[in-house]
Amino acid sequence: MATTTHEDLTLHLADGRTLAYRAWGDPNGPTVLCFPGSPASRLWWPGEAETAAAGARVIAIDRPGYGGSDPIPGRQIAGWPADIAELADTLGLERFGVSGWSGGAPYAAAVAALLPDRLTGVCLTCSASITCILPDVEPDEDDRRIVELVEQHSPRDAVLAYAEELRPWAEELAADPASLIDLDDLPPGDRWLFEDPDRAAAFNDGVVEAVRQGALGAAQDWVALWLPWGFTLEQIQPHVHLWHGAQDAWVKLDDFRRVADAIPRHTLTVWPDVGHMGPAKYWGDVLAVALGR
Repeated sequence: MATTTHEDLTLHLADGRTLAYRAWGDPNGPTVLCFPGSPASRLWWPGEAETAAAGARVIAIDRPGYGGSDPIPGRQIAGWPADIAELADTLGLERFGVSGWSGGAPYAAAVAALLPDRLTGVCLTCSASITCILPDVEPDEDDRRIVELVEQHSPRDAVLAYAEELRPWAEELAADPASLIDLDDLPPGDRWLFEDPDRAAAFNDGVVEAVRQGALGAAQDWVALWLPWGFTLEQIQPHVHLWHGAQDAWVKLDDFRRVADAIPRHTLTVWPDVGHMGPAKYWGDVLAVALGR
């Protein structure tokens, strides 16, 4: 089986921006485009062995403002599919799967809504962010600050103001990426990922890269959640598979079920033995669905 290790690449988009991505697996295999969480980057995506065994190619992409991708202050979630279509066209991909984890799930949903005919499978995993599209979802304390900024400023200025407020947090992550996750708060089903030094180091490398431009990528992601998304869940026509970790204290299962119920064709699976890091343990299952197998 022809395989390749990590390959870092960039695409110069038609509007002059740079889009950064990393590819794993068989360069000639069926492809899944993967959208990391917030804050995360192309440098880490789990399941290298499962990807190789499937004969597939996985491409993890930095959203604008993360890692090596140029920012778009004030961007809308519905703007992402245009970047994905341009990347897919450049790579010669007529069809591909998409998988969004945590903060990446809204962007996988956007591609499902706006590029439905090009998809082999759609996967939304362990995401509180996707629940922000619900009409009556209640923002938590941090999100209430974002809502306040959105009400007071233009989308662009809200992003820039929030990025400045998050600057100390981003600087701390750059110096100590392990500070992102309190291991004492992790459920038993997720601890294995961080108890292995090599896995933990790879994850932390992805965090450091995510904040290379400071807090801009995360600020763009989080502000965009409280702006109009540019599509609705009811518009999504492909079948969507959603996964939730039963031990995930960051995602409310009731809200996640409401997201699933709003999508016309869906399957919801609850993993009993994991939390937010569930896709790292079950990547083989997610990959198979994204590939349409």
